[in-house]
Amino acid sequence: MGTTEAEQRILDGRIWEDFCDRLKAAGALVRGDGTPKDVFNQALGYRFLTRILRAGLESAVDYADPQYPAFFRLADDTKKILNDNPDNYYENCVIDARFDYRITGHRGTVKWFSIGSKASAGSVDGMASTGEIDSSQIRFDDDGHFEVIVSQTEKPKNWLRLAETSAMLIVRQTFGNRREERRAELSIECLNPERPNNNLDPAELEPRLDRALGFLESTVGLGLQWTADYKAKTLNALPLHDQAPLQAAGGDPTISYYQSHWSLAPDEALLVTIRDIPDCQTWNLQLSNFWMESLEHRFFEICVNKFTARVEPDGSVRILIAHEDPGPKFPNWLNTLKHEEGGMLGRIVGATGDPPKEMCTEVVKLADVVG
Repeated sequence: MGTTEAEQRILDGRIWEDFCDRLKAAGALVRGDGTPKDVFNQALGYRFLTRILRAGLESAVDYADPQYPAFFRLADDTKKILNDNPDNYYENCVIDARFDYRITGHRGTVKWFSIGSKASAGSVDGMASTGEIDSSQIRFDDDGHFEVIVSQTEKPKNWLRLAETSAMLIVRQTFGNRREERRAELSIECLNPERPNNNLDPAELEPRLDRALGFLESTVGLGLQWTADYKAKTLNALPLHDQAPLQAAGGDPTISYYQSHWSLAPDEALLVTIRDIPDCQTWNLQLSNFWMESLEHRFFEICVNKFTARVEPDGSVRILIAHEDPGPKFPNWLNTLKHEEGGMLGRIVGATGDPPKEMCTEVVKLADVVG
């Protein structure tokens, strides 16, 4: 039996050479028009490429078999994507809507979690939601264990809907205080696989590597496109975002998003006032760097939420984004970590009423507000 072209490309190394050439070319995204050209931000840009490559390889290569699936973390503490939420523990799973799945797990003590099915990134709707279920809807047993059936055909009790285009699950576990809460533990199995687990078919390797690089190129490109748009239209402002493009990129339809870009001189700060917050599961506001990676929340306060914020007597919340600690006058301080600009994102999750039209912002002199 002769050697196929796919096999020959593996044997002679072309598969690897072409992968490396395409990865090398992706470096132009870091140096492109509109990106900061200082050493610090360029270094962050190249580190960002390595992180998104890791995410793409896990999604497209290591966890790519929908008949033998497992949850993995596309975004985590060191892989950060499009203003990832510092309050979230994200998990993903590659699926195929032709199959049925069972998710089992334990509730933990996390404030709220959701499981959503998403369309394929290549579908007409992008990664739009095709089904959602969250911890307020799931039935748990007395010990906190649960089971969710994932399928196109409706099932009794806990059921997550799939559509023909469904290709990914996204789990969002949202903490009020990470140090005090225990996350839910989830596992998944395909109920009706068509073949034994073959781990890796050599013929599938190159298409999977191509998908990993495609994920890198599209993710970085989308972030740069969004950043340019926010800088031009909503710099240092936080209006309620048009939700459709964010949901098409995998956003949760139960979340109202306020996404934008900030830029501050060394002596400036951004005062954010949130009024008329509706009853909700949670809300938060976070800072990111130019590449839309959440700032280092493992060690610094770069995010504030419903459970950590000090609230004013009238129910509003004042948050100061500043390069230096403003002191006790502003307990809700978000540390820029000396970045001069970056992404920012506010969220209101599971609101029972209308979210405010904006999170009000004002650029101020730091000395004027803390003096």
